[in-house]
Amino acid sequence: MTNPWPRAIIHVDGDAFFASVYQAMHPTTKGKPLVIGWERGIATAISYEAKKWGIKRGMMIHEIKQLCPQCLVVSSDYRLYELFSQRMMTIIRSYIPCVERYSIDEGFADITDISRSMKLDYGAIGKLIKDNIEKSLGITVSIGVSVTKSLAKIGSSYNKPSGLVVIRADDTDIFLKKTDIGAVWGIGWRTVPKLKSFGLHTAYDFVHENEAIIAQKFNKLIVEIWHELRGKQIYHIDTAKKTTYQSITKTHTVTPATTDSNVLLARLLEHIEDAFTKARRYNYQVGRISIFLKTQKFTYETTEIKLTEKTAYPFLIRREIRQAFQKIYRRHTPYRASGCTLSDLQNTAESQPSLFHATNDVEEKLNNLYPLFDNNKIQFGSSLFDNRKTTKREKLSIPKISFDP
Repeated sequence: MTNPWPRAIIHVDGDAFFASVYQAMHPTTKGKPLVIGWERGIATAISYEAKKWGIKRGMMIHEIKQLCPQCLVVSSDYRLYELFSQRMMTIIRSYIPCVERYSIDEGFADITDISRSMKLDYGAIGKLIKDNIEKSLGITVSIGVSVTKSLAKIGSSYNKPSGLVVIRADDTDIFLKKTDIGAVWGIGWRTVPKLKSFGLHTAYDFVHENEAIIAQKFNKLIVEIWHELRGKQIYHIDTAKKTTYQSITKTHTVTPATTDSNVLLARLLEHIEDAFTKARRYNYQVGRISIFLKTQKFTYETTEIKLTEKTAYPFLIRREIRQAFQKIYRRHTPYRASGCTLSDLQNTAESQPSLFHATNDVEEKLNNLYPLFDNNKIQFGSSLFDNRKTTKREKLSIPKISFDP
């Protein structure tokens, strides 16, 4: 069998993963609108049935109930999501030995040599993997196959849910024309307005711009993405577990846009808690926090908090966070998104202890409290910052899930 492809990269992406996992564990909820996030008061994951009602991530629970009274709203269970993730990766590895687990619900692999040994085309391999995952775990996944990671990501996003898209060299422009530049993997929200100001509104516009102009106007990362979308492999499969980060970002859209400072601050605190949770997972303390609000007109209000002492606990800097928020918030201005970026990260073992005894006492208590939160044994969301009552979590038993690799 001849193979005109220089390589073939597959991207496997779980569809509405958290919601799908819940539906797999509770079959009576399949086909019904479902939202994850009861314990936090906002939608953190949404089933496709809920999306049809206009429900979006970041919506308050009372907004969801007004929009769709029959929508089921349930609590998160990250241990369960991790279990499904591990078994999804096991299924992929039963076909492909070297798999990069990119996140809890997605992975990359190079299937060039697998195709030759199995004597199957790339689409057929993708279908084998997809069918096995969906049959074994009761969730759906979407798969993209192309010559680079960036193009494979476009493929997996193209026909959700349960899609399978193979992007060949001759078909690349068809998909790039239909991909907004903001939907390209690796292009952040700060870069999108600048790209569009140069008339680069789609991935097609972007890759057909002169390389010299891209290199002159943008940083190295954007140039790398430009090459990836043109079919040149820059990002290789990395099977090593990621253990270091330069920064950690969390952001979500506010739907509908709001001028309510309480809503915006609550959601911002939620993002900060999520970002710090990830930082603690990698044993980081944080020295710098950037927060932003995105307006309805797609402009940004940003500010930065530079900490005199690095910390792993946002509770210790709650006053600074509130002050920073008040600095960028403008009354009567509709905002459509909020978020934060943690930087100046330092391994906890390398950090110096605080000189202030009072802070040490509080930090010792937080050392005991936050592991319960990180292990999903308690849920407080932003209630460390306000006095809202927490909601009792629903406890789920996790039966053994069997599958045939």
